Amino acid sequence: MEAKKPRDTIKAKRLEKKVTFAQLAKTIGKNPTFVAAAIAGNHRLSEEEAKKVGKALDLDKETTESLTKFPIRTDFPNTADPFKYRLLEVIGVYGDALREMANEMFGDGIMSAIDFTIDMERVTGSQGEARCKITLNGKWLEYKTF
Repeated sequence: MEAKKPRDTIKAKRLEKKVTFAQLAKTIGKNPTFVAAAIAGNHRLSEEEAKKVGKALDLDKETTESLTKFPIRTDFPNTADPFKYRLLEVIGVYGDALREMANEMFGDGIMSAIDFTIDMERVTGSQGEARCKITLNGKWLEYKTF
């Protein structure tokens, strides 16, 4: 029998306690998507942040410490084009977190890629640097039960 992974334990505790990503994010002062990605194993939290999450979810020391480990981000396809690679990296790092957050916010379903728009704009960052802002806007489609 395979041992339960720390990420599975964290997810189970979060769901058991009905704690949202937004609530955890507020607890540690981070963006909810970043926190969801950290819990999915695609980012790491500082020791202080991990302890706050551990306390909020009543995690043991080993499971709490797992949130501070360096992630391995290789669960996505590779491409030679740097721009497309970075888009795939975004999906690889944040895809699971975004899916879980979408399910938390909207229920069991998917974002349409048919009733959908995507926009890109150049914006200026706080330090005056050029930034690329991409907005995905898709209709939420609930799965039907029958």
